[in-house]
Amino acid sequence: MMENSEMKTGNWFVDELNYYQAANSDNESLRKNFVIRKAEFEIIVDDLRRKNDYDPLQHELVLGRRGSGKSTLLKRIQIEIEEDPELAKKYVAVNLAEEQAGIYRLSDLWFEVWQELKNQLNTATALAEFSTFANNQDYTRYLFLEIHKVLTAAHKKAVVLLDNLDRILENLDDDGHLLRELLLNYNDLQLIGGSTRMDEHFWQYDKPFYDFFRKHHLASLQFEEIDLLLNHWSDAMKLPELQGYALKNQGKIEAIRILTDGLPRTLQFFIQILLQESDLYGFDYIRRVMDKATPLYQERLNSLTAPQRKIVLEMAFLWEACSTKQLVDKCRIESKLISSFVKQLTGFGIVETISTNNKNHLYRLSERFFNMWLIITQGNPEQKRKALWLTIFLESWYDANELKSLAYAYKQKLKQGLVSYDKASVLTKGFSQSRYITTDDRDELIDLTTQLEQKIINNLHGLPRRFKEIFEELKELIGKEDYELALQKIEEIENEEDGIKFHWKGYVYNELHMAAEAEEYYLKAIKKGHTNALNNLGILYNGRKKSLQAEECYLKAIEKGNTNALNNLANLYKNQDKVLQAEAYYLKAIEKGNKNALFNLALLYKNQNKILQAEEYYLKAVEKGDTGALFNLGNLYSDQNKAQQAEAYYLKAIAKGDTNALNNLANLYYEEGKQKSKALRYITEYHQSSKNKNSSETEIIVRIWNGDFENVEVKINQLFTDYGYEELDELIENLLYQEQKHLVLSLFESEQHGKALKDRYVLLYYATLLLTNKVDNNLELRIPPEVMATVEAIIEKVKEKNAFYAR
Repeated sequence: MMENSEMKTGNWFVDELNYYQAANSDNESLRKNFVIRKAEFEIIVDDLRRKNDYDPLQHELVLGRRGSGKSTLLKRIQIEIEEDPELAKKYVAVNLAEEQAGIYRLSDLWFEVWQELKNQLNTATALAEFSTFANNQDYTRYLFLEIHKVLTAAHKKAVVLLDNLDRILENLDDDGHLLRELLLNYNDLQLIGGSTRMDEHFWQYDKPFYDFFRKHHLASLQFEEIDLLLNHWSDAMKLPELQGYALKNQGKIEAIRILTDGLPRTLQFFIQILLQESDLYGFDYIRRVMDKATPLYQERLNSLTAPQRKIVLEMAFLWEACSTKQLVDKCRIESKLISSFVKQLTGFGIVETISTNNKNHLYRLSERFFNMWLIITQGNPEQKRKALWLTIFLESWYDANELKSLAYAYKQKLKQGLVSYDKASVLTKGFSQSRYITTDDRDELIDLTTQLEQKIINNLHGLPRRFKEIFEELKELIGKEDYELALQKIEEIENEEDGIKFHWKGYVYNELHMAAEAEEYYLKAIKKGHTNALNNLGILYNGRKKSLQAEECYLKAIEKGNTNALNNLANLYKNQDKVLQAEAYYLKAIEKGNKNALFNLALLYKNQNKILQAEEYYLKAVEKGDTGALFNLGNLYSDQNKAQQAEAYYLKAIAKGDTNALNNLANLYYEEGKQKSKALRYITEYHQSSKNKNSSETEIIVRIWNGDFENVEVKINQLFTDYGYEELDELIENLLYQEQKHLVLSLFESEQHGKALKDRYVLLYYATLLLTNKVDNNLELRIPPEVMATVEAIIEKVKEKNAFYAR
């Protein structure tokens, strides 16, 4: 739980950062919070410092998408000029961020600059009236000369900071050549502009500002920058939950970074959602981030004409860079009209052109966050599912451990009854089929979810019988989870004095999720002095999130000597993140001989990354005959890359009949690239006894590793038939690692499976095409830029693994 922010609502986090008006923040706050874009800042400011009086000034252009930090960077440069004694002596900063709406001629720009200089330099000079000049150009030259006089008298140069410089230059028309002339002929005014796009004024050779500015591209934030930013916000805003968050949740951060364009503004949306709704899962975060951007993007969409809007939507749904022909087919609009509308959209900065080696250029939406917003908010169910699958792939690619921890946290919530059945029915399916959890965890998740669906059935009363006979039958019924008959059996018990009847009725009602009835009968049993009922009532309260009542019951049970309550109280504290109290009560339970506490304390230490302590208590649990601890020790050593120790304990677990250890040992051998034949023997044995999707995949890969290609395509097709197309990324990746790129390509291109696989694993498809040199139709240009780095990372890893398994 993120307790610091539980009571805060609305846009409190974003408001506190004041990101929309970052340029208007007070100087101290902005300087303190300026932790990214430092490289661009240092380049520009260092250049200003080095300039002598007669050196030519370097005009600068900062390029970046909306929310990338352009305005903040310009403001930070202004602050440095004003507050650094060396710079303040040489320059005066003029930041016209708020006056640009009225600038549509060069004379307007010079007038605003002159006004600001007059105020800053306390100049009393008055300007001649506009009406006294023959034309606007004469007035424009006059204004610039007045600026020159003011600066000369003050022995300073002006640094003019202009946000959205491209919009200003669009309005200048023929004044553009005059602006260039004045800036070249006079050496006392430097422009530093921000722009969302590389307008034709900057790149077209016949335009006045061709190659005139030094360009600084504000790229998407990299993971290291996000880690730095989150840690800074954690310290500055006293939010300890953000400290180290990126490193602990790399997969989630990378998915957010890639799919939301890696913008600081978008990241702020994400963090606010994280702080307010920390129980959301992967794709839910993406959707909520998109919701925050809806007002801005809906206005942009509504400002377009109907055919422009149609083209933008279809271009977004295609996602890859597309040709005019593709747009004609999708939009059902004539080619000439498509070309005209695309040109208009390019002029608006919404669409960008990608040049090819022929006349058939490609087009895509320039702002990739806008593209993903359109898919998620405007797309049909199939298009949204593709975005969901892409999110899932990115998360699992960048951080398998993140999914492990999510699955563990989700299981704890299921156990505590904190997840509704409708949500659990979806999440359990995804987690239970994940390759990152054990088969025990898989079955436990399914069982916990199934219990949520159980129907409560009215029970019949029966005749009483002898207690010993009834109790044996009752235990058998409870063991079979036949709770309807168990309740009938309890009614045969006549004696209520010792509270046993009430205790077991409470227990059965609790298993039926009839909490009120369970509580009623546990309380009756407690009044009769039944100690176990105290412990079980604590379990009931814990499941209903009544932590204080649960704690009270456990403590009373402990007073009466119930050692299970010691272990349960420790579990309660662990789930509340009260690790010191949990540790203390696990140790007390261990002192009283509770074997379960040994295993649980080892888990607590492992979750705290206290590996040595976890190892110690797993070993103690093993000494007490806990065979599950053997398997967990194997996992612990495997996580530490201690293959020899992991192997030893998996073998011990196998000897004790733990079939899961067969699977894990086979995987260990595969990951280590050794013991091929043993890996095949173990996975075959496991697959025969516990056939499931993961074992089917592993057996296919290990057989290929052993050089056995018999019926491999038939087996893969059967896998698709039995288990569908979800969670296949590891299979595809390992096929590529085993140099089966042509087999993988055939799967992606098959008539039966191709579409489903491409939809879900499009990045692996791109990588496979590049690995097999199928780069026709401008493949590398078509791949969306936000995922190109991931595709390249996949290819690099495939080549690395090819060499590893070829040893």
